Amino acid sequence: MALLLGGCRSEVGGRAQLGDLTVSHAVLSGPATGPQASAFLILENRGSVPVTLLGVRSPAAESVQLHNVAGGRMQPVPQVDVPAGGHLRLTPGRYHLMLEGLVHPLAIGDSVPLELDFSSGMVLRVQAPVLRYGDAVNAVAE
Repeated sequence: MALLLGGCRSEVGGRAQLGDLTVSHAVLSGPATGPQASAFLILENRGSVPVTLLGVRSPAAESVQLHNVAGGRMQPVPQVDVPAGGHLRLTPGRYHLMLEGLVHPLAIGDSVPLELDFSSGMVLRVQAPVLRYGDAVNAVAE
């Protein structure tokens, strides 16, 4: 007999918490030998007011952009809201992060620091391992 419980799968990827905000399953898709890499993660806001993710930084890249896929096209967006008492998944084909201008190639098993800036003034720092694309996708799958 198999028992499936939502949200009880083993956690893959980086995790950090500060106050009511948690980032989990933070991963990068690799190996990245070109100038960019994708990052995926799950943001949870246990607070009573929404917060806005304003930006992301990493010493591994010249810049980190928040992107969304709409109408089959990937486009940068300036910010994204995380609802009060809710979560936001940054996954392929939806919102996700693009690390642009990588400082050096990223290999499977590397760990990349990410700093997430929120409208509340909080900065969440998390280490995101570089995984094969399929493993990165599975890490944030619903």
